[in-house]
Order: sequence, then structure tokens, then C-alpha cells
Amino acid sequence: MLFVDRFLPAEKSDRTPANEYDHFEWSRFADNLHLIEMHILKNPRTLWPTLVLVSGVPRIAGAFFLPNAFGDAYVYIRVIGEMSTKLSKGTFALTDLYGFWLPLYQFISAVANVFIRNGFYAGKIVSALFGIGSCLLIYSITLRLSASLQAALLGFALIALNPLQITYSASAMTDVPHAFFVLASLYFVLRGGWIFATIFAALAGLTRVESWVFLALLPAIQFLKERRISIAALLILVIPPLFWFYISWKAAGNWLACFQARQNYHDWLLTMNPALAHFTLASVLRDSAILIISTDIAVMVSAFVAGWIILKGLPSGLTRLDLPRDLREVLAPVVLFFAFLILLVTAYLTHQQPMIFPRYGLILFSLGIPILMWTNLRLRQQRPLWARRILVSVVALCVFDGSIQLVGSVGSLNQTSAQRAVGDYLHANFAPNSNATIFSDEGTATVMSGIPEEKFLTSSDAPRDRAGFLAFLKEKHVEYLVFVSKVDSTPAKLFPELKGGIISEMFEPVMHSRSRFLRMDIWVYRVNNGAVARP
Repeated sequence: MLFVDRFLPAEKSDRTPANEYDHFEWSRFADNLHLIEMHILKNPRTLWPTLVLVSGVPRIAGAFFLPNAFGDAYVYIRVIGEMSTKLSKGTFALTDLYGFWLPLYQFISAVANVFIRNGFYAGKIVSALFGIGSCLLIYSITLRLSASLQAALLGFALIALNPLQITYSASAMTDVPHAFFVLASLYFVLRGGWIFATIFAALAGLTRVESWVFLALLPAIQFLKERRISIAALLILVIPPLFWFYISWKAAGNWLACFQARQNYHDWLLTMNPALAHFTLASVLRDSAILIISTDIAVMVSAFVAGWIILKGLPSGLTRLDLPRDLREVLAPVVLFFAFLILLVTAYLTHQQPMIFPRYGLILFSLGIPILMWTNLRLRQQRPLWARRILVSVVALCVFDGSIQLVGSVGSLNQTSAQRAVGDYLHANFAPNSNATIFSDEGTATVMSGIPEEKFLTSSDAPRDRAGFLAFLKEKHVEYLVFVSKVDSTPAKLFPELKGGIISEMFEPVMHSRSRFLRMDIWVYRVNNGAVARP
């Protein structure tokens, strides 16, 4: 029977006439898949190249042909370019690592860009390579947990063909590289290689700050599995926070400077978007749906089932100072899954993370696939006659989630394309060396333009009344106004007629960019500061 290696009991199950036909069909299907498995096993040299090819083609192609999925990617690209320039000239200093985000991904991409010599593609290619590595790690982790090649191949297919993972593997962002380091750490935990596990955990902690949680998690997991804690591992795990505190102190004179900058940005965001500071039923339902779909319904359910199974066996195991072998194996991925889930939910409930984006579910989806396969086998051990129903349900849920993610990814890429068109127009028509400025509440287009940040003004800088706003535009020598209909945008409140592209004495439409799905409508106006402002 499919995926049944060590979990299915040897004795036969009683079958009734009602399920005899289903059992026959399922057995025939399983036999066919078993032949495929045996064929692969007889040709081991083809297995890994095939896995690399299947995961690599969409990600490498996406790095060249798909736009970045989120505006932050263009900030990363700018940082990568600055770092690589200094590396090439030999002027790079340790303090150049300091910034809004932890530096490892940017540094790796900058080193790659010294040879690639294209800052835009360097970060995307590095992310794509990490995406391929994540797929291979999920295959290896699932194979170790389930002892089933077929389960490992299904787990690999779920991640390799996942639209969301492909989209962000093709984007110059930290989500996929961070997931790779976390998965690599988990892989070595399962193999008992604690030094390598802590090295990759430290690399994850130099990529995203939430992985500093490994400082508590890995020693706890090691103690539960082996009743000991490695001092060397602890010393490695404290490196990321200590290193970042030192960099912050060296570059900004304050070891908490990065976190203060993040808090300032957070406060500004809530000031500009007051609705984000309060929960509404609609916003909670929306964010919950985004998290569940991006994590995958089947993965989320299986993680809670696995957690319940462990909790049932954990107290008696602690009393005996021992755990059943299968529970010891699945303990680490379950602990990591819920640690990252709890961190995200806590940040959301305390408004430190005011919104949930689909990419936040990527780490949970990656950690949860091996748990899904393990839970599937465990349930089929207890309910062997449900084997076909369980597999069909899992596949159906994953296809359903994948379809929603595909639609969402397409819509997100449409929005990004509209924003990119505006950014390209500003880049081509605005003279950054002049004393002119640009007013824009469309942050993604602002970043994509490549124009220095100090050349942009936003609603947070401007008066809220019509006369004051017009005088502000003249005083600041605003040449272009990027109009987007947002509830927190001052131009949208004061000049709602501009969303139709009207021509007036003060504003002349020069560019219009839109996407129908997901909806994005942006107008670029040239500001005539020589006209008489009429409040």
C-alpha cells in the first residue's frame, strides 16, 4: 500500500463487501506507483538530477522572467548593488553590513554580483538557488521521517510545484533563503549533527531576526531527544545576536539602533494607517485566510494532529526519560513549526505585525510538509481502510490551496507590473540632481524608480488642508505627483477627481498604469507650480 513502510501493521485488516471494490482499485493504483518507485530505485543516478531539474527549471526561469513579488525586493537590490560596488573596489567595511534588515542574504548576493555584474538578477538568482535547495531538503527530511520514497516524492512535488514558493524563489527577498537555512538546521537535527544544525540555525539568525528563537529551541530539542545540551552549540547560537548588536553599535553608536528604526517605521505605519491599529472582523478573517491558505490547509491540520499525538505521548515519555522513536523523529519539525507560528500570531495580536502577507506562510508550509507526510502515515496505521480517502483528501486540499495561491500570485504580479511601469517612468523622466521632488504615497513604485529616497515626499510630510497642501507642493518644488486612491493618502482625500485623470491648471496627467486583477490604478501628474493655486 502507498507510503506504508514501517507504520502499517503486518496483520490483515477485515474488509466488508461495501469496501472490497475500493480496496481492489486502491491496491492496483498502489502497485503501479510501487513499480515507478522500484524503477527509480534501480536508477539512483537519475533521482537527484531529476529532482534538481524539476525544482530548478521554474525557479531559474522565474528569476529571469518574473517580476519581484514585493516592493521590498527593490530595496534589497539597491543594498546588494551598493555592497557589491564596495566589494569590487576593496572599500567594503564591516559597518556596511548595517541596515534595516539582517545582512546575510544581501552579503551573499553582493558577493555573487561581483561575478554576475547585474545587481537586479544577482539577488533573484541567489534566491532561486536557495529555493531549489529547500525543495531538496524537504525531500530528504520527509524521507527520513517517513522511511518512504513515495511520501518523500509527494512532499517534494508539493513544494517544487507550489506557486507561492516559486514566485518568492524568483524574488530578491529573504523569505526563501531563510527557509533554506531553517530546513538545513532541521535536517541535521534529525541526523543528530548538532554542530551543523546550530551553524545553519546561526545562518538563519543572520538572515531574519525571528530565527534567534533557535537559541532556546535547539537546546530544548536536544535535551528532549538526548537528555544533554551541547555547550559548543550554545556558543554558536549566540553569535548572530551578539554580532548584530556589535554591528549596530559600531555603525550607529547604539546596539539597538536597528530595532529602534524598525519601531519608528512601525509607529509611522500605524499613524498613516490608523485602521491597522485596530482589529475588525473583516481584517481578522482576511489575515487568517491568507495565513491558512499560504501555509496550506492540509499542512496546518496535520501539524495540529501531530502536535496532539506528541502531547499525548510526551508526559509518560518524560517520566521514563525516553520517547518512542517515531515521536522523537517528528518532535523537532513540530516544535519548529509551532515556534514560528506562535511568533507570527503573537506579533499580529500585539500589532507589531499589523498585516499578514502570503509570504509569511512559506516557512510554515516548508516545515509542515514533512509533518503532513508523517501524520498521513500515522493515521493510516490506525485506520488502514481510510488510506485512499486520506490520500485523496490531502491531494485535493493541496490542489485547492495551490490554485488559490496561483491566482493570488498572478494578481500580485499584475500589481507589481503596474507599479514597475510607474517606477520606470519616473526613473526616465525625473532629474535626481535637480532641486525638484516627487510626491508619492505609492511606496512600491517609489522604491522601483531607483531615485534616492530623499527626493520623495509623502502624506506624512504634508498639510491635510487643500490650501496648505497646494502651497506645500510649491514650496517643496514638487515636479510629479503620483496619485493612488488610498484611504490614508492626502491627495486622494483633497482631490478625489484626480482618480479620473482630469486636466487642471495645477495637475497635468502624463502617465497612467493599472492592473485589472488584482486592482491597481496609478496616475502620474506633472505639477504646474507656476499656476495660481485655487483652494
